Amino acid sequence: MIAASVLLGAAFVPSAGASAKVTTITIWNDPLAAGSQGIPASQSFLTKGVALFEKANPSIHVKILQEPFGSSTAFNTLLQSSELAGTTPDIGQLYVGGQVIQNAKFLLPLNKVLSKSYINSLTGWQFVTSGYKAGGSIYAVPYGAGYYYTVYFNKADFAKAGIKGPLPTTWTGLVAIANKLKAKGITPFEFGEKEGYFGAWTLDALISGLDGNTGVLNMYSGKQSLNSPLLIKPYAAWRGLFADGLTNSNAATLTYTSGVANFAAGKAAMTITGQYYDDQISKGLGKNVGLFPVPVLPGSKYTKSLSGGPNNSYVIFKNSKNVAADVKLIQFLTSPQVQGLSVKELGQLPNNVSFKTTATFASQQPLLTDLSKYINTQHYNLFEAFDNVMPGSIDSYWYQTNNGVFSGALSPQSAASSMQSQMSQYLATAATSG
Repeated sequence: MIAASVLLGAAFVPSAGASAKVTTITIWNDPLAAGSQGIPASQSFLTKGVALFEKANPSIHVKILQEPFGSSTAFNTLLQSSELAGTTPDIGQLYVGGQVIQNAKFLLPLNKVLSKSYINSLTGWQFVTSGYKAGGSIYAVPYGAGYYYTVYFNKADFAKAGIKGPLPTTWTGLVAIANKLKAKGITPFEFGEKEGYFGAWTLDALISGLDGNTGVLNMYSGKQSLNSPLLIKPYAAWRGLFADGLTNSNAATLTYTSGVANFAAGKAAMTITGQYYDDQISKGLGKNVGLFPVPVLPGSKYTKSLSGGPNNSYVIFKNSKNVAADVKLIQFLTSPQVQGLSVKELGQLPNNVSFKTTATFASQQPLLTDLSKYINTQHYNLFEAFDNVMPGSIDSYWYQTNNGVFSGALSPQSAASSMQSQMSQYLATAATSG
């Protein structure tokens, strides 16, 4: 149960002796947040969490509305049209960073409805706050400690190719291993880059290694051009994997879900993705799978780097007439009780600071445990992903360029130039619209 002190003057308390009036609130369910890992939405942590909430709060009914994949054009269209028409639900699930900040004018600032104690109970507020720093307007509640993009590898394939010793920490070392695997008749990488997401996960990591959060935040604010080595070098490395025959031959036209499924089925030695696929990959490969951080490019400022960070968040739309109930639900969904339900499904640790790992957790989540060693023992730098910071419209365009560069339809230089043109237009529009 959530303590009443969490709310500041926004308690939802029915009048004593009043008839049982039921308030109905609506919430969008992003398939990435629930249901995309082979788990039906009806069995997801969100559905279970809402059921627990309604049991504890019988005067509030929650209606879950299924939304399109949050980074898709279909969702962007839905979001824009519903915002303009005033038909958005009470609560939405948006990606932290760009998607939240870009739509801030449609969202309720949360500073006055969230208590300091509640804010202190969670991590990840920086990327749901205007200016990406403490002290600004808070437009969302971050959910989960985040995903970090890593190389997943098939231990049996590595053994067949005679790959022993330390795992690679440089991109050159990673390519060398890929060539050893190819020489043994093993497909080095399995990707599904049709939508551009595998490229995003890989490029996110390479960009973070080159300049951490600094370069991305400067690009977001217009202080640094996107038409720079910070994008061009990662693009070129990404293109090289496909051009040199180190991936499945149909990687440029295969869907991302098929790419993940094929790796989990043992069709390649490596892939690059985030922990939201831990459960699916583990079911396919069992104890035969391991992970390590995406190796860095030459000239990287941070040689020990993990990119990703908080991904999902809950927002309250300005048109909501049930703010107190909305806040109460969001607080319940971010409690240790409900976040604990989401660990296996989402493949990420809770961002509630009271959550503690145990020996049982380590045995049930070996990949998350491996990741925690890089974070807590080897002290890798943790950076927010490029597409978590950038506006949603820029992200959508970026995913298209990722596929274009990978397939050879675009050069790294032309992709970076077109990205800068898109960003310049966004900044100009933002400046005139206020």
